Amino acid sequence: MEPFFTERLVMRPYTLNDYEEYIRQMERRKHSQHQYDEGYIDMKGFTKEMFQEKLDRFQRWAEDDHVYVWALFKKENGELIGHTDLMVLSRGDTQWGVTGYALHNQFWGEGFGTEALKGLTNIAFEKLKLHRLEAQINLDNEASIKTAKRAGFEYECVRKNFLFENGCWTDHVIYVKTKTETSAV
Repeated sequence: MEPFFTERLVMRPYTLNDYEEYIRQMERRKHSQHQYDEGYIDMKGFTKEMFQEKLDRFQRWAEDDHVYVWALFKKENGELIGHTDLMVLSRGDTQWGVTGYALHNQFWGEGFGTEALKGLTNIAFEKLKLHRLEAQINLDNEASIKTAKRAGFEYECVRKNFLFENGCWTDHVIYVKTKTETSAV
């Protein structure tokens, strides 16, 4: 996967050279801001070899056209601010994928999530040739819902008992964008 550039971001696969920046930003996280934020993560014991295993897994997933992961770096200074991912749910007649996005909480509130999701949408439709992209969001995750809306995704439905999380089945709201709705991002 080649790098993709937005106004303020470089979106690209992680490399082993990102290890120290990955550790630095994980440890710079603030305490959890809400239930969907992991907050500070103690990275002691997370070795370079473990990071390489993660990268190898990401590479296999991409080679299988199953999951793609892009690290998000600020253009201005190279800081790692989070990642975005795309899971291909179906090819053939549907060309359908689902997106995920996560920023380190020290970078929240600056519009990077929306910018990254718009960039991912462009990659999904132009590079990966998907037609439909979904954001599947917990009903009470207001920040993620706002990000999807600002990126041009539209409300579609609520899926009841959709995902098994924290020991129970949870409902999720679905926001969707299709290629026919997409103009230049």
